[in-house]
Amino acid sequence: MKVIPLSAPPRPSFSPFFRLSRPLSGAFLLLALSAPARADARGGGHTLVVASWGGALGKAQDQAFFQPFARATGVGVRRFAWDGDAPVPANRPARGRHAWAMALMEDSTARIACMQGSLQRLGGSAGSAEACSVPALHDGVVLAWDRGRIPSAPRWSDFWDVVRYPGKRGLRKDPRSTLEIALMADGVAPADVYTVLATPEGVARAFHKLSQLRPYIVWWTTGADSARIIGNGSVLMTSAAAGEVAAQDAASSAAGRGRRDVGLQWAQGLDDGLCWGIAPGLDAAERDRARDLLHYMAGTERVARFAALYRARPDDQAMQPLPMDAAFWQDHLPDLARKFADWLAAPA
Repeated sequence: MKVIPLSAPPRPSFSPFFRLSRPLSGAFLLLALSAPARADARGGGHTLVVASWGGALGKAQDQAFFQPFARATGVGVRRFAWDGDAPVPANRPARGRHAWAMALMEDSTARIACMQGSLQRLGGSAGSAEACSVPALHDGVVLAWDRGRIPSAPRWSDFWDVVRYPGKRGLRKDPRSTLEIALMADGVAPADVYTVLATPEGVARAFHKLSQLRPYIVWWTTGADSARIIGNGSVLMTSAAAGEVAAQDAASSAAGRGRRDVGLQWAQGLDDGLCWGIAPGLDAAERDRARDLLHYMAGTERVARFAALYRARPDDQAMQPLPMDAAFWQDHLPDLARKFADWLAAPA
């Protein structure tokens, strides 16, 4: 979950991250991919290289999608953990670790990469930023806290109250989600966050709020990191990938290990959409294999299996987190990523 200004050279002190664009509809997915691949594209010994998250999300994908797909088709899936610490490569290598066919990324990243020509267009007009992604999942970015020290659920305003709740705080080292959280902590209603953040005054307000908390911040760059720092007590509270925290708790419980009682506060949470992007220039056989895998992952039973392994949604269905605005971040990420890097590099 790193952030890299995709339209400018990366800065060494900061690098943005990949996730996914507002998902395309399932109908569009099936139309864009057309019919299932030909049988002669499924011979044994073939391998599809997939770039995805590590942590519990990647393991759940292995169990629910990639391993069963390999058994059913004879096409192996080699997943390598990719946290998006570099932009989508414009020139995909023919061989090696980074010769990916499919990659998981954030909605905003997919939109930017689509317009740069770094992803395969699946349909739509040449000027559309939404035509290069296939829906994968939604993950919550929520407030996780140590229930052993704070019995009742805190909110983002409490997150900033280091007098009443002394201790370290975890935040994602990326303007996406972090600036939204800063504004909500400063009293901006969730529905107004992107309107405010689209103004110079709103940007200054968000960074001013972050500066108030800066001495207490422990930065995380992947969802697995966010679960680790709250699970091992490095922080009292953190923004976190909900699915990673839930999976960590479930794994500790199943193993009979003593675990920290971590709560998830979905009020003022964010809904981060993730999608698959397809590498441009694949040969016909590899394109067929990628298409087959995408069709396979869309199956109802496989989706249910994945959801059981990676619980990224609130139990209370009435709790609706704020959707992260991929179109906003497509327009503003390069500038805000630079500002965020400059803020990180400046003296505290």
